[in-house]
Amino acid sequence: MLRVGIIGFGPRGLSILERLVSKKLGRIINDKLEIYIFDPNSLGSGCHSPKQSSRLLVNTVASQMTIFADETICSNEFFIKGPNFYEFLLSRGYKADKNGYYSRVLLGKYLEHSFQCILKLCFQDTSIHIVKEYAQCIIQQEKYFIISGENTKIEVDSVFITTGHNQNQNNFPMYSAYPLEISTQNISANDAIGIKGLGLSAIDVITMLTSGNGGFFEKLNNELIYNPSGKEPKILVFSRSNLPLIARAITQKETREQYQPIFFNSTTIKKLKEEFKKLNFEKQILPLIVKEMEYVYSYTYIDLKSQEDSFLFRNEYLASIDTQSVLDKYIPKYDQFNFYSLVNPLQKIIDKQDFYSQLITYLENDIKEARLGNLKSPIKSACDVLRDVRDNLRLCVDFGGLDEESYKFFIYSFVPINNRLCVGPPLVKIEELLALIKANVVNVLHDVTIKHIENTQFQLVDSFNNSYCVNRLIDARINEIKINDNALFQSLIANNLATKFNYGNLELECLKIDENFCSINKDNKTIDRLFILGLPTEGIKFYTFILPRPHIASTFLCDSNKAVDSLIKRTQA
Repeated sequence: MLRVGIIGFGPRGLSILERLVSKKLGRIINDKLEIYIFDPNSLGSGCHSPKQSSRLLVNTVASQMTIFADETICSNEFFIKGPNFYEFLLSRGYKADKNGYYSRVLLGKYLEHSFQCILKLCFQDTSIHIVKEYAQCIIQQEKYFIISGENTKIEVDSVFITTGHNQNQNNFPMYSAYPLEISTQNISANDAIGIKGLGLSAIDVITMLTSGNGGFFEKLNNELIYNPSGKEPKILVFSRSNLPLIARAITQKETREQYQPIFFNSTTIKKLKEEFKKLNFEKQILPLIVKEMEYVYSYTYIDLKSQEDSFLFRNEYLASIDTQSVLDKYIPKYDQFNFYSLVNPLQKIIDKQDFYSQLITYLENDIKEARLGNLKSPIKSACDVLRDVRDNLRLCVDFGGLDEESYKFFIYSFVPINNRLCVGPPLVKIEELLALIKANVVNVLHDVTIKHIENTQFQLVDSFNNSYCVNRLIDARINEIKINDNALFQSLIANNLATKFNYGNLELECLKIDENFCSINKDNKTIDRLFILGLPTEGIKFYTFILPRPHIASTFLCDSNKAVDSLIKRTQA
């Protein structure tokens, strides 16, 4: 008998279950299989709970999300045939668009439905046990692990830790954005609310305080207008970049379509890694990414005027040593790709009104480009490159691939830029934000300094020395996992089953693993059959908090498959 524990049952845990059951059905696992799932709340949906507001949207199109592996993951073995999110919506009677954006409620229902589908494929020699508790401690006794919950102890042969974002983090006197039912409740029109961050979480908070509070949007002359309910508080938003994430462009790519890089490709990266022990991101990697973006931007720009010239440009650019002369031949200087203008689109800010004016123009231009689409807009097609080369970024960065100083630049400078350019909200959410700013419901502040007054009251001072008092400040940035605040992780470290990963002298808030996702302890010993995937490894692995995409050998699904194959190799050798 093979007994397996899965700790944390959002999409990562669900993917591990899918791989285990699939390999059992395919007779790759021969033993009787018992699986114990530890999670007090989730049945596969994780943070995409079906109980949240239906106003909150996923920022990925429906056909590009799945939880089931496919032929690109396991080409020579049986795999469960299951629907992607778009196919699920059609089966439930929704008139869905494969390139449409839908609520996290519906995504949560899809994930929970997928769990039920997998359960139906568990026959007599496969049993699933749901333990509605947090796992608090793991100890190893000879060949077994003992998982302790609040009231339960289970002995297993192997453990998969797939925990996700922590909710209810105590940030007093600030509020954490999630859960939204706490951060956005008991607020009236007399309140002033500060929101720290201008990313996806901030969009969620703003949605709940506006259209979630009785207001509504309508389209007039192709522009979205906001009609307030009168219940909205004064909303003051700010971030380090002073800008929101850019809108996701209308998707014009097929589900399986990804840009295939010419400069920043796996062959080039492997050669660099063979030559250098550690890579320098600024000098060796970023120039390749920028060149890739420049190439895509340029041929898309030219294609808007002449497809023939676009093809001529591609050949000349790739064949030329002097690419600048080729650019000059086809594109005026003022319209050529400029990565640093993309990163810093605002000119020197004179005063509050100037900032407001530049911000409005920036958002209007972003909306215009997003409407053109990710194959027609030069800017959006270039930004989409960042999304499509993410696996190559992982190849550079994962498992300490950069030197320490370079990693600091990557994580503190490049990643925020990357997020702003390629992981933004659906177009409609930026249209809504612009409407809210124009309606004076949302105010974006420039270069804010925060001063705590008392209790939950704060003073926000912008770069023009304007002062604003808020009686609630909501932290809408991504909550980093804190290893020391997590009882389970602390038990792993205390029992020498895990340790934190250091990037040189920089200690990260993630656990150390090997390339098969097995935990590594402080003695640098691999802990066989104790696997850690997803957010607890964000740092040694890059960009773990996304859902898998079908038919493109998704890293998410490849990781799950590799970990389960590693378990099988260790237990059935």
